[in-house]
This record gives sequence, structure tokens and C-alpha cells, in this order.
Amino acid sequence: MKLFEGKKLLLLGSNVGTLDLIRYAKANGAYTIVADNLPVEKSFGKQYSDDNVFISTGDIEQLKDYIIKTGINGVFAGVSEFNLLNAMSLCNYFGFPFYCTRYQWDLIENKENFRHLCQEYGVPTPKTYFCGQQISDAIINAIDYPVIVKPVDSSASIGITICRNRDSLLHAIPNALNNSEKGRIIIEEFFEGEEFSAHYTIANGKVTLSCVDNRIPVAVNEGDVTTIPLARVYPSTFIQEYINQINANMISLCESLHMETGVLFIQGLYNKRKKLFSIFEAGLRCAGEAPYRFIERVNGISFMNIFADHALLGKSVSFDSSKEDPFLKGKVCCITSFVSKGGTVGKICNFNETVERVPSIVDSECRYHEGDMTPNGNTLRQIMLRFALVCNTKDQLIEDVEKINRSIEVTNKNGQPMCCTFDIRKYFPSL
Repeated sequence: MKLFEGKKLLLLGSNVGTLDLIRYAKANGAYTIVADNLPVEKSFGKQYSDDNVFISTGDIEQLKDYIIKTGINGVFAGVSEFNLLNAMSLCNYFGFPFYCTRYQWDLIENKENFRHLCQEYGVPTPKTYFCGQQISDAIINAIDYPVIVKPVDSSASIGITICRNRDSLLHAIPNALNNSEKGRIIIEEFFEGEEFSAHYTIANGKVTLSCVDNRIPVAVNEGDVTTIPLARVYPSTFIQEYINQINANMISLCESLHMETGVLFIQGLYNKRKKLFSIFEAGLRCAGEAPYRFIERVNGISFMNIFADHALLGKSVSFDSSKEDPFLKGKVCCITSFVSKGGTVGKICNFNETVERVPSIVDSECRYHEGDMTPNGNTLRQIMLRFALVCNTKDQLIEDVEKINRSIEVTNKNGQPMCCTFDIRKYFPSL
């Protein structure tokens, strides 16, 4: 008898992670259903699931009725915060297993709460000048620039501004407040350094470090704007220094959540000259780059599978923590993207052909299609195409990323190039 035989799993939306959850759940006997407000031809999750339903992932009452009528056994989503919170709400209502509580979620996802938790467990963070709703002139006058202003509860880089003087700060504060559901903001030191993220897996209560990357940013617009990850390279060039300085404290922080199952990612900066780290935010979920896709190929374990385990069985049964190796067995892995400068997509040429011709590509995403409008801002919503690669050497990675960049052409409705791509030769000499 298969692991999930006779069980039905409802997945909310077709975001990153959905297809992998469907594959794993179906392979282990589950009947999978995807709910969203998209037609089948525009919802890749619906195209691969056993069944689907046309219900918005935000329509909780209609989803409740559907769950009752269909005999659903578990509810989950991919990596979308919105869909995960709705899945949590439904699981709480029906008494289904969910990997975390709302209290645990808010401890990590809320920037103010996470900052306090870091301080408690000795994880270094930027200097905080203000956190709240109403900021006084005295505090504004005492700030040393540059600083970064952000909502305490937003994601995808929305509402975040880098400020180098009082005027830009006064303009950024209402923008951050308007993008905060709680109406609270953080003003913090703009710590200079190389960007990175790290993922931790919690399986059967054991916390392990899964990966650490180097984040290669791009500023689509001019000025002091937030950057978008053009690429991420694994393992990080400073992974050993991270393990020496930060890892033990982060494991203690994760253990303090008292979770049996889960994934936590952090984002931070490393000042190579000072050899200092600063961690500025986190999420109690897999981040959008979904590094489990290449970790599974290299280490033989996928932390995304534990979410399906927990949703249908209430515990993790598929994850072997002893196989964790954040050094990735000497492989060089990468998430490389095409980032839109904004506008209407005219053509995307050679996407499928390139995926077939480059064997190191283990997964790919095409988030926008011909005729779609892409935003013109400074958020993660501008990532159009993404590729996950596993290479044996740095030279192979350079060759394959350049092959992707040469082969794929993305133009706007006027026939002009509309994407930034990863200049990998510019990146590697800096290592």
C-alpha cells in the first residue's frame, strides 16, 4: 500500500512548488486537486493534478464547502505567503495538520518579531532606529544615513526604500506604511555587504542547514532602489565563515520554535572586509528560488516533500537529515533569471528548446507569456524566467549560463529586448 493511498490533497494555487508537491503526492498514492481562479490552460498545477476546481484561493467559505463535499484529507500550497496563510486557516478550521501555528509564523515572517528573536539568540542584525507607527522628529534627527525603510510584514521587496538623506526618508515612510497590513514600519541601518540567503530544514524536530548562496542583485531602475536577485550561486563563497559565526545560533533559534516539521530561510549580508554578518529578515517557508530542486538532485533529499507528508500524515516520513550537505558534494549550483524591465511581452523565443539542449538545467519556470504585462518597479514580480542548474565545475556553469543567455530572446511588443540577464563572467572574477 502506498504512503498516501486513499487520501485527497487540496493545493491552493499554481505557484512555485505546486508541481513538485503534485508529483510527490501522486507518486505516493494521493489524489491531488488544485484550486485557483485560472482556466486550466493558464494553471500548470491544474494541468498535472488529478482534478481541479475553479475557486479563488482567497474564497475561504467556498473552499470550506468544497472540502466538505469532496472529502479532502489535507490542504497545502507552494511557497506563496497568501496561499499558505489561507491553507493554514482551512487546516485550523477542519483540524487538518499544518506544519506551523500562526504564532510561529508571525515570529519569523514579521520583521519586528524576528528582529527580537535574533537578538535573543545572538544572531547579528542591522542597527534598528525605529519600529512602529508614529515616528518623532527627534528620532528622524538622530538617524545616521544610509538607512533602509520597510514594512514589518510585507514580502517580495514591496514597500522597501533605501534612503541616504532626510528628504528621501520622509518620502519612504508613508510608502512603507501603505504597504503594511499592520501599519508598522522598520527603519534600520543599511548594512554594506554581499547578499545571501540560507535555508534550514526541520524534520522530526531536528534542525539542519540545507544551503547557503551568494545572491547576485540587479537594480532595474536608477537611484537608491531595492535590487532583484538576477542569480543565486551555491554553495556560497563564504559558507564556512557563515557556519563558523552564525549557524549554531540559527539552529538554536529554529529549535526555539518547537516545530516538528518546517523550512525556515533567512536573508542577510556579509561584509568581507570586516568579516561580519548581518541578518535582516526571514520566512517560515521555502523561498521563491526553491533550492530543494537542485538539492534533491545532489543530496537525494527534498525538503518540499515533508510538507506533503505533514499535510496528509501529520509527520515527516521522507526526509533523511543525515544526507544534508550544504557544500553540495562539490557541485556548483545556480538559480539564474531573466528579470523584466517592465512592459508587455512581445515574444519569448527558444525557451523550451534551450531547456532541452542544456542538460544541467534541472528545472525551469516561465512566469509570463506573450501578451502579458510585466510590472515596472523593483520587486520580485519582475522575474520572468528562472532556471535551476547543477554543474560539476565552475567552468561548466559559466558555459551553460552563457548558452542560456545567448539562446533565449525576450522582447517587448515593440520588438526591443526587455530583460536583464546574469553576466556570469563579470561575477566569477570577483570570487
